[in-house]
Formats: sequence, C-alpha cells, structure tokens
Amino acid sequence: MTSLTWICLMTKRTTKIDPLAYPVRKELWRRITIIVLAAILAGSLYVRAVRAQAGVISASAQYTFGEEIVFRGVIPTGIPVESATLFFVAEGELQTHTGAATWDERGQLLYIADLTQSPIRAFSTVVYWFEVTKKGGGELKSERGAFYYEDNRFDWQARESKDFRVHWYEGDTAFAQSLLDVAELGLANIQVILPLKLNSPVDIYAYASAEEMRATLQHLGKSWVGAHTDPDLGVMVVSLPRGPEQRLEMERQIPHELMHLMLYQRLGAGYGNIPIWLNEGLASIAELYPNPDYLILLNKAVKEDNMLPMASLCETFPRDASGAFLAYAEATSFTRFLYQQYGTAGLESLARAYADGLSCERGVQIALDRTLTQLERQWRQQAFREDALLTALTNLSPWIVILALVLIFPLGLTLVGTRKNAKNGRDG
Repeated sequence: MTSLTWICLMTKRTTKIDPLAYPVRKELWRRITIIVLAAILAGSLYVRAVRAQAGVISASAQYTFGEEIVFRGVIPTGIPVESATLFFVAEGELQTHTGAATWDERGQLLYIADLTQSPIRAFSTVVYWFEVTKKGGGELKSERGAFYYEDNRFDWQARESKDFRVHWYEGDTAFAQSLLDVAELGLANIQVILPLKLNSPVDIYAYASAEEMRATLQHLGKSWVGAHTDPDLGVMVVSLPRGPEQRLEMERQIPHELMHLMLYQRLGAGYGNIPIWLNEGLASIAELYPNPDYLILLNKAVKEDNMLPMASLCETFPRDASGAFLAYAEATSFTRFLYQQYGTAGLESLARAYADGLSCERGVQIALDRTLTQLERQWRQQAFREDALLTALTNLSPWIVILALVLIFPLGLTLVGTRKNAKNGRDG
C-alpha cells in the first residue's frame, strides 16, 4: 500500500469523527498527515537525484552573432558513449539542424554550429538538445534548452509603449521616443487604409547604419534593403543613420514594415499567398513619407517603354537593385490606384481573396470584377496619361517605317517612269 493510498484511507476513516468533539484527535491526524507528506516529498527528491546521477545530460549554449553557436553538455561519469548528436531549431523554421558532437573522457560534450554556412534568423528563439547513444544500447537525452538569438554585437537600450518596444544603441531617449511616436502614427495610418489590429506588441530594432543592419539579414541574401520584418516573430529591423533625413526615413521604414506585420497577424497562413506586388504595395502606401524618387523612375520607365508587367510581379521581384526599385515603384503606384478606385473595402476583399488561396489573376477577378491586364491598362492610362492607340502606334512605329519604305519606294519609281514616258511622248 502506498503512502498516498494510506492517507486517503485514513482520511475516509476520520470523516465520521466530529473534529469539534475530538480536538486532540484532529491535531494528531494533522501532524501525521504533515509527516507523511514530508516523507513522500523527500522520497520524490531522492528519486530525482538518483535519476540525475544515473543519466541526465546537462546542456548549455553560447553564440557569437552571425558566426557560430557553441553547444556544450555534460554526461554523468561512468556512462560509455557510442555516439552523441546535437539538435537545434530556430523559431519558425521547419528544418531541425543536427550535427555529430564530440566528447572526452570527462563526459564533456561539444558541438559548434557554423552560422556563416547555415545562418539562422536573428531575434528568433533557438531550441536545442543533446542525444547520446550508449555502448551496448540505450539512449540519453538532455532537457531542451532555449536562448534568444539577439544581435549581441551591440549594447541595446530599450523603451516601450503599449504596442511597441524599441531597441537602440546609438542616440538618446529623445530618439527612442521618436521611434515610438512614429510607430503610433504609422499604426493609425494603416488603420485608415485597412481595418487591422495589433494582436501583440512589436519589437523595433533601430540600427545606426544599413551595413550594420544587413548583417542580421544574411539568411535572405539581399544586400540592398534598408529595413526588414519577420512577421511571425513580431520583429522589424530598420536602418536610421544620423542626419537631416533620419526622421523621414523613420516615417518611411517603420509604417512600411508594420503593415507587413499586421497583415500577417490578420491573415495568418494565408499571408504567404498574397502577391508580392500587393504585399509591398500596401506596405508602401502606408508610409508617412512616400519615396519621392518613385514618380521620377516611373515616368522614365514609361517614356523608355521599360515598365514591368504586373503579372511578372506576382510571385517575386527582380533581385538586382535597379529592377527591384522599379518593381517597388510600380507596386506602390498600382496599389494606390486600386485604393483610390475601390477604397478600403476593395483592398480588404482583394487581400482576403488571396488569403483564401486564389491565384494572382483569379483573386483580382473575384474581388474587383476586372482582369489584372484591364486594371493595369486603366492604371497606366490614368497615372501616366497613356493613350492606348498612341501607345500601340509608338510600339509599331519601326514596322510602320519599314512598311512605308516598302510601299513608297516602288510607288516613287512608278511615278518617275510615268513622267519620263509622258515627256518622251511630248518630245516625239
């Protein structure tokens, strides 16, 4: 009979006794209960201690940001090891990284992950554990450890409001408060465009240069971006160098990244199905300070007939900086056109259609009752005063010239011959 069963039986036996009538017995049973529970607790602690001595592996991790993670473990003495493996996975990743760990005669486990070859996302939580196969069979596993993979190259300071936490390492508290103020203004502007809400606070990491920030984006392979968001982590990184344009960049970058994050919180898994042109277009029209270079670039592209078809911007943007810049400009102008034509309801209907899994072309047809080509033609005519007939004639002008030469040259020869014949007739 276990101690717990004995206590339960004894409790049942004493339920018939009136404690008010038998105060001595009541005190006696109270003391017995305390003693038994203390004995059970002590036995439990002893069993845990024995188990720890018998085969629990301790584990720890330290990292140098962007370079390596050093995982260490300790195997209890006296356990013969056949093999040891380290497992770790970063938050939001589907792939679990594995590697063969080394060990020595003292039971010290070691594994070093090379982050230059297999980078993981900055500001994610990393979970890790060791598994050891013993000689002769049997396995041991460590408890799962975790750490927050923050960019520890810098001494971050923090300031927060209800919806935002800003982190910075260069600047004063006035700078940090500006970050919070712009974030709040951006939130209000986004909610004018779409009825979105923040489900959880957002972390904003402000870097003092684009070069320092881009080290956090090594997993993306993009060397030209000025800001980035990982919506599932609830984190954005921005680059805000000192200077007269710092506030303008703040008003551009923070609302842009915030729109991405809020769309993800609203649409969940469907967020990944939104066409790139709409995702980036919505983020761009949310900016408090629009990019003034977009209009110049678009007018130049129209004049030189270098515009990218919107259908080509459904799944990806060009990877080169100039092509990507034009794609952003087109996405911004086209999405703003849709907002002006169809309002908040139209954009919300479009986003939901895509989140439900519709294709780039089909989503537009269902939500706005137009084809993507029809909307693109209407946008270009309205935004750039393009005339369809004039555009067609311009595109066909080389062929028109060739056709004219083919027709006019024989006609000219015929006229010359006719005139010569007429002159010869008069002379005769």
